[in-house]
Amino acid sequence: MNTLTSEAGSKKIMLIEDNCLTLNQIGDFLRAQGYQVIPCQHCEEAVTLLNEVTPDLIILDIIMPDLDGYEFCGWIRAHPRLKMVPVVFLTARDRTEDKITGFKIGGDDYITKPFSMEELLARIEVILQRMDNFHELSMRDELTNAFNRRYFKERLHEEIHRVKRTGRPFSVILLDIDYFKRINDQHGHYVGDYVLIQFVSFLRNHLRRTDLVARLGGEEFVLLLPDTSSEKAFLMAERLRKSLGEATFQYNENGIIKNIRFTVSAGISCCPEHGEDAEGLLALADRALYSAKSSGRNTVKIATGT
Repeated sequence: MNTLTSEAGSKKIMLIEDNCLTLNQIGDFLRAQGYQVIPCQHCEEAVTLLNEVTPDLIILDIIMPDLDGYEFCGWIRAHPRLKMVPVVFLTARDRTEDKITGFKIGGDDYITKPFSMEELLARIEVILQRMDNFHELSMRDELTNAFNRRYFKERLHEEIHRVKRTGRPFSVILLDIDYFKRINDQHGHYVGDYVLIQFVSFLRNHLRRTDLVARLGGEEFVLLLPDTSSEKAFLMAERLRKSLGEATFQYNENGIIKNIRFTVSAGISCCPEHGEDAEGLLALADRALYSAKSSGRNTVKIATGT
């Protein structure tokens, strides 16, 4: 049974094979399992397509008419955007030294012809599951399970490109827990960690599914809100601020309940209203956050200027 069937439809597999019969057979089989297949008969064709799309996995023949499969794998591994895409060699070369060369050049698996479609599928599933697990770990904050700074910046650049294509705005909200040091000093760092975890849970419960929550570090968080103007972002931040101000979080310390309450300050910037530069948008939101904290905290401010 295909254990990844429910997720296969979102996975793109590039298949580079100069034999039309093999190309069609594998392509038809993988499509039947729910995968999106990008067929290529030549490496040159694959290069052109890879300028437009990032596949989840590449199946690559070694003996190709225009470029040796080993060389092409080396090109993939040298490409910043593609270097983490897994490559499965599928070839008639079955010598041990060929396999060693394939792994050394950056291949993730090596399958020799003739082969079983079921075995190919099983190997693909194992690799994709491993990549999913790795990606999930690499983009999450270990304590709160919010997205981390690196993943947020990737998504921020993607949103900027989307705005340039569609014209639809997005907003960034920087959030800082007010007087967080006092919480640590009065109750200890375990309670401080509890507050950070509960704050992320609170945000997720009050945001749309399309909104992103990331931890930038310490007690500072950021929200990425697609299709949201600065005015709508302000209303959303105000609702969050007021709801948080009315909430009480109970920390159980050896049977003793501690009632923890805290507030948050926020700064907002919007693309394209405040510009289309990632660092500039963050700097403006940070300036607005500083203004909110300078105004007495527990306040929301929208960026001014560009």
